[in-house]
Amino acid sequence: MPLIPKNYTWQQRFHRSEVPHGESDTSDIILRVPFPGNRFQPDDIFTTDQFLKISRPPHYWELFLCHPIDPDASHCSILENEVVFELVKQDPTVRWDAVELDVPRSERTALKEHYLVKHRKHLEERSKQRAVEKDRKKKDEIHRQIERERNDRSAIDTLLEESKQRELKRMELAMVKEYRPNPSIRQQTSRNASSSNRSAPELSVPEPSQSPPAVRCSGTLEVTFSERTFVTPMRESMEQTEQEWTRKQAAARRAVGFADDDLRPDERNPEWLKQRGDTFFQQKNFLAAISAYSAGIRLTKDYYALFLNRSAAHLALENYQRCAEDCSAALELLQPAVEANRKARVACLARRAAALVKLGFLQQGYEEMVAASRLDPEENSLRIEVERLRRCMDDQSESDE
Repeated sequence: MPLIPKNYTWQQRFHRSEVPHGESDTSDIILRVPFPGNRFQPDDIFTTDQFLKISRPPHYWELFLCHPIDPDASHCSILENEVVFELVKQDPTVRWDAVELDVPRSERTALKEHYLVKHRKHLEERSKQRAVEKDRKKKDEIHRQIERERNDRSAIDTLLEESKQRELKRMELAMVKEYRPNPSIRQQTSRNASSSNRSAPELSVPEPSQSPPAVRCSGTLEVTFSERTFVTPMRESMEQTEQEWTRKQAAARRAVGFADDDLRPDERNPEWLKQRGDTFFQQKNFLAAISAYSAGIRLTKDYYALFLNRSAAHLALENYQRCAEDCSAALELLQPAVEANRKARVACLARRAAALVKLGFLQQGYEEMVAASRLDPEENSLRIEVERLRRCMDDQSESDE
């Protein structure tokens, strides 16, 4: 059973404060509670606007205040065997005749629960305000950083432009100085020419050329390279390593269920490869399906179904960039737009929309899904997806605000 200290003292300290219409008497409360020990944990002392509690086993003390206080402005000092509360009134002009509110024992538990719930809500609101303030400060700092970077880029661009103009001016002056004849040389040449004319009238000194040399004719140099699997130049020292890597890749393709080298001549048909890829896709062997569709595409690039089905396999493997590229290639082949290929165009648009959304382009994905829904207005799943994407865009815009 806890030991409850009973002897506490309190006093009301008055001081004068200036207000707009003159001076008024304000006061705060000094409450001294004898309490054994002075080593307390943060949760041992609890304070709300009308309830104080000190709990340090085996001792316990609590007090219901008769008037509300400001818990954020109040202070608590822990001394040797004593706890001192400096309570700031919510209404400093009210004079307290007593500090403790007389509460019947039967109502104390319910009143404490009420104060605890009220205090918990106050802490939650203050935590939300702090989070909002922290987010606002973070956004302000980001805006300031962006502005600083913009100013730095502008200053750098200005310096580069000024340097460029200075260099161009220097080059222009150098060219003018190079091709402009020197007057002293011209005078010396004239004197030499006159003296030469007197001695040999048939000789003449040609004047220096005033025009710059002609611009060289441009040409095109064509360079062809031999076909090669690797992007780096071929080296004899790396030939054996490259062949070993090629063999390993062929073995890996066989492991997933498909390899081009294993095809018979009669199987090198785009339609057969498409059916083979469909079979792998139904078996959820997406890598083998992509290999089969790719082999068919290497045979012909005009068969839209190979691109369309390969995009589905890429989407299943979360290769969203490749999925969007295959959908775009299939859409280019589905021209002109007629009723016979409407379903295929709907599938391309819907699949590309899903890939764009996964890549983070929500607005573009929404527009693609709207276009697919307009092509097939009877498809209920497309309308549901359009509504879902619209809600996502609304939520994103609200969070940005």
